[in-house]
Amino acid sequence: QILDELKVDKPCIDAQDEGYNVEWSQELKLEQSYDEYLKAWILLHLLKELFGFSKSAERGFVFNMSVGYNLEGIKTERMNNFIESLKDSSNNEKFLQYKNDLILKLNDENVRHLLLRSVNPYINFEKLITSLQNISPYISNSVTLSTMHGCPSEEIEAIAKYLIEEKKLHTYVKLNPTLLGYDKVVSILQQLGFHYIELDRASFEHDINFADAVPMLKRLKKFAKDNDKEFGVKLSNTLGVKNKKKVLAGDDMYMSGRSLFPLTINVARLLAEEFHGELSMSFSGGATINNVQEIVDCGISPVTLVTDLLKPGGYGRLFQMAEKVEKNNSFGKKIKVDKIKSLAETSLLNENYKKEKREITTVKIPTKLEMFDCYVAPCEEACPIHQDVAAYIRLVEEGKYNEAFEVIVSKNPLPFITGYICDHQCQAKCTRWDYDDPVKIREMKKIAAQFGYQNYFDKISTTTKSSNSKVAIIGAGPAGLSCGFFLAKAGLDVTIFERSTRAGGTVQNVIPDFRLPQTAIDADIEFIKKHGVKFQFGTDENFSVEKFKADGYKYIFVGIGATKSNPIKLDEENENILNAIEFLWHFNNKEKIELGKNVAVIGGGNSAMDAARASKRIDAVEKVHIVYRRTKEFMPADKEELDAALEDGVIFQELLLPVSHKDKILKCQKMKLDEVGKDGRRSVIPIDNEFIELEIDSVISAIGESVDYDILSRNKITVDKRNNILIDKTSNETMLENVFIGGDAYRGPSTVVESIADGKKAAEAILKKENASLPILNNFSNLFDNSILFGNVNNKKGIIDGTKNEAKKEANRCLSCSFICNKCVDVCPNRANVTIKIDGFKDAFQILHIDGMCNDCGNCETFCPHIGAPYKDKMTLFWSEKEMRESKNDGFYLSKLNGTATILFKLNDEVSEIQINPTNGDANIITGNVGEHEIKLLSETFINYRYLFLKNLAAK
Repeated sequence: QILDELKVDKPCIDAQDEGYNVEWSQELKLEQSYDEYLKAWILLHLLKELFGFSKSAERGFVFNMSVGYNLEGIKTERMNNFIESLKDSSNNEKFLQYKNDLILKLNDENVRHLLLRSVNPYINFEKLITSLQNISPYISNSVTLSTMHGCPSEEIEAIAKYLIEEKKLHTYVKLNPTLLGYDKVVSILQQLGFHYIELDRASFEHDINFADAVPMLKRLKKFAKDNDKEFGVKLSNTLGVKNKKKVLAGDDMYMSGRSLFPLTINVARLLAEEFHGELSMSFSGGATINNVQEIVDCGISPVTLVTDLLKPGGYGRLFQMAEKVEKNNSFGKKIKVDKIKSLAETSLLNENYKKEKREITTVKIPTKLEMFDCYVAPCEEACPIHQDVAAYIRLVEEGKYNEAFEVIVSKNPLPFITGYICDHQCQAKCTRWDYDDPVKIREMKKIAAQFGYQNYFDKISTTTKSSNSKVAIIGAGPAGLSCGFFLAKAGLDVTIFERSTRAGGTVQNVIPDFRLPQTAIDADIEFIKKHGVKFQFGTDENFSVEKFKADGYKYIFVGIGATKSNPIKLDEENENILNAIEFLWHFNNKEKIELGKNVAVIGGGNSAMDAARASKRIDAVEKVHIVYRRTKEFMPADKEELDAALEDGVIFQELLLPVSHKDKILKCQKMKLDEVGKDGRRSVIPIDNEFIELEIDSVISAIGESVDYDILSRNKITVDKRNNILIDKTSNETMLENVFIGGDAYRGPSTVVESIADGKKAAEAILKKENASLPILNNFSNLFDNSILFGNVNNKKGIIDGTKNEAKKEANRCLSCSFICNKCVDVCPNRANVTIKIDGFKDAFQILHIDGMCNDCGNCETFCPHIGAPYKDKMTLFWSEKEMRESKNDGFYLSKLNGTATILFKLNDEVSEIQINPTNGDANIITGNVGEHEIKLLSETFINYRYLFLKNLAAK
């Protein structure tokens, strides 16, 4: 483009899910761009020969120019030189210079030895040099015209004719998704769930429309044929949208990625039908491993992609994509209208293009990105008990179920229960969200439990008592069971007191057996009993802390759950309103329940889904409605529970607020979505005077439960004015000495795993008071040989496999993030973050940032699992002293190379001077103060990754 010095605000890329960018102009000058193309042209010829790519006479790669923005600019001398030099470089002195430079290097014995050792031991250097001497100077004879949004059709046509006739180039014109029209684009985005993407109708009115595009394309097609040149269209350009996210600067940004694919393929459909398949097309609108073969099958080629490369593993997936396409014989064939039509239709139904495919916004965790040793598994950090997910999944992958079970129960005494109904917060932070789908972590836990339980159970021996102190646990729910398990395992005398006749609390009495089988509960209870926990059932629910203490219990843990139902607030006197928890209690205990024919469940959480699905199983019930004031996408229920309710035939009534229930009529106020709130959910507001009436026999309220503060008050457990129970948050100890609380009793309605975490925390605090501790888990670190794992994980990143039914295959998808990360290396478009292998560090592979290769796009910050930006926070290698001193980054610069290497090292704005022995890497600090880790990274980089200093070395 003629604008090659435009300042672009940074960061300029947001590819978290669908892609956005604000960078519309190149950052290299035209002359620099040509220089890069020329070097790439020569190097690709070298790679082709070295690795034996493209065995045929064809070179195997194509260079295509891309130009814009207006005809006047394209006709300038600089642009003309750019185009002509790419058409024929024989008169450019750099063409001969670069070839000679490369041949000179290939005559160097050291270079030859390196290539023979690391690339191909059978290289014929004479033949190689001859082929390089014969590299064609004709780099490109084709061009894609990519104009800005809003460029008039007559300008596009004039530029295309100039390129075809005067520049004699095969020409493709890049078109915008706006060809579909504003209403159609909005309709598609809404249908796919991208409700938050806002468009400007005016931008559609200014852009070329379909009615104008068709005659223009017909004229250009004929014009190209008359000039013996190929003509076609490239679909599509990005879509301009309003910048509501404000991650990037400005009021507008350009959308790409998976949300663009349905738009682009539907533009292709319109053009294919209009031209009866006689218009050549190339594609660039959300191409991924999921659709590339289907695109090519339509006769569309070539297919180019960018957004998917910006994702973790994106570059690695190119090989898999190439393998799929290589098996296809559709290249260069006629456009297949019927196939494009079918692909366009299915794109509107395919889950890969629906927003709900990726409901989470980010897998980041709220931890600081450290300079060194930053590897972390977001799944483990998100888990309330910090379960060692990567370890037990690796063991499942290897079929070592006994060991996997041992890893799990070291922190989780309810492996079966959580294997079925854990809310898997871990899964919401799984790194594989950025690839395809999260690993089914909960399923892996269940499999480990099913195959590892019995062996472990049979080996449990009676624990030697480590203390005479007695512990009373009030409530046999997950929190109480967890606390009891860990205390008994460590040798304390533990009794759990439960008001009902069975242990398990909510999971026993409320969760329906179609979601959690009784066998799973029984297995976990027996497991806990085997460790020495005693139970007393049918106890008085109005417990007394003082009485327990009087009976000799030194420690008391309160885990009574949240037993008070939140009443539903309706306008009038209402009939047949049941509480969901009470209803499910009766359902689970096989009691007779009469609901009538039509049931409405009010709420959108998991309890609402359970109540609705249970209602479907009640005799005489015909229809069950879930009534919710927002839409399905904002329901707090787990997606699988919502999907299960839909599969059971539950009817979802969205954007309705119940007002009254009288004479079997549930009257509801109609609502509409409003602005997005601080919690990320859109608020709702009533639509004036609009109501709907549903014929409903029974209403089940599933709007939550609360803690019975009266019981706590009677036991002098301190609660503040806002009903917050006062505790020591490091131990869950209340203001009463040796009295602890956890689970729903403390939090209100919470999850099973949060309750387990509370119980474990209290148990650890009690053990600390007793000068005792939990047994240490066997060390499975031998499973994670870093060198082997590094290659293994890199291979996994490059493969998207839809076959996930087998346990070992599913476990194989885990990327072992506790031990390997390197996401910032994967996603850097400029490869400015590199991996440095250093023995002796906690993480064997450290990250070094190369300042001279970074353009501050911000993509590594988007995908870093921490709250941090690798391009700012990691140690940086600078290519000039000036850049080092002006940068806010810590880092180093090669100042001198004369026998020894002199390095300037900046740390916390203080510059030190260090000398490095080029032979062995020994470092000598001349001035300043640099830490051991910094010195180790510097020495290792200089000795084993010296090519990274090439810019410095060339200047020396």
